[in-house]
Amino acid sequence: VFNSTELKDMEFIRSYYYNQIEYVRFSSSVGRFVGYTEFGAKTAENWNNDPAELSRIRAQKEIYCHYYCGLYYSHVLTKSVTPSVRLHSTTPLGVHHPAMLVCSVYDFYPKQI
Repeated sequence: VFNSTELKDMEFIRSYYYNQIEYVRFSSSVGRFVGYTEFGAKTAENWNNDPAELSRIRAQKEIYCHYYCGLYYSHVLTKSVTPSVRLHSTTPLGVHHPAMLVCSVYDFYPKQI
């Protein structure tokens, strides 16, 4: 989860489900596993007491998030496409204004102008 260009601000979340019910979750902002069911609480306790498991899951933020989001920023979000602009004058029907200028913009990225 991230909403900033700063990669250090992102949060890595790994959720585990059984029968469409989330039973355990790791969140990098919490730094450990949290159980949501009786089985999940026991599983979280076991994983939190295993230094190798905590080290492995904490490293996944760097492996997945920082690396791939860095690529995404450099190859996708920094790109833009020049818009196609069309201007024309029109006379609206039944309005007292003599003319109206219409500006249409197409085929651009990112869409905020």
